[in-house]
Amino acid sequence: MLDGVWCALAVIASVQSLRTPGALSPARRQALRDAAGVGGAVIVAYAMATGFESMLAALAVAAFAVLTPPSWKTTPASLQSALALAALASASADRAFGLEAGMSPGWTALGGLSAVAMVFALGYLRLRALEGLPERLLKRMACAAPASTMHFACAALCTVIAYTAGFEGGAVAVVIIGAMVALIGAYLAMALADRAYPVFIAALNGYAACSIVAAGVGLANGALVVTGVALVLGCVATCTSAAPSRVSSKK
Repeated sequence: MLDGVWCALAVIASVQSLRTPGALSPARRQALRDAAGVGGAVIVAYAMATGFESMLAALAVAAFAVLTPPSWKTTPASLQSALALAALASASADRAFGLEAGMSPGWTALGGLSAVAMVFALGYLRLRALEGLPERLLKRMACAAPASTMHFACAALCTVIAYTAGFEGGAVAVVIIGAMVALIGAYLAMALADRAYPVFIAALNGYAACSIVAAGVGLANGALVVTGVALVLGCVATCTSAAPSRVSSKK
């Protein structure tokens, strides 16, 4: 069920990253097309190898998530890191407790649809709650809570997950440990440098997203494969939108 939740949230976050306005050069637009093509090829190849029945629930969740209206202006890198951490933590917990992840398409679909409904509800409530508030107050609310403490806590959680995965052994454990190392670097960069290195943070998140795809293939979990592909597209979109803005700011 949690696999469906992470799949839906990853698709929603990635679609929002692709909807972010901004001028893109033809080369960077081509990079987005290449990433989408490779991601689609990975999903089709996995479905052909394991059977399209195992992917129907994840693809249905992704289709519903794509139709979700935007609830925020941009997708922060911390959200991509959190989704990657949650997906890999769920996969690691399934391995630790001996659960057969991805073997119940009904629960995957239920979790994904619940996540989509939750995003709908939270977006509606957020708009109603913020309606009528002055813009100056909204900016103060956005900058009031420092996130560095949360980033350090998430980095510590990544260390615990990597340490736990080391006891399991196998190729999937190596993939999870490598992803946790990348996420630790991303969280430390966000905690210490905030938004100074968006492309570097997006690259680390992208490595973790590729690890989710590899873990999904190793665990025969179609929802994890779709989650990883969606996060990869979101990270590529972040890179292609962040680099031009930094160049223009220097000019």
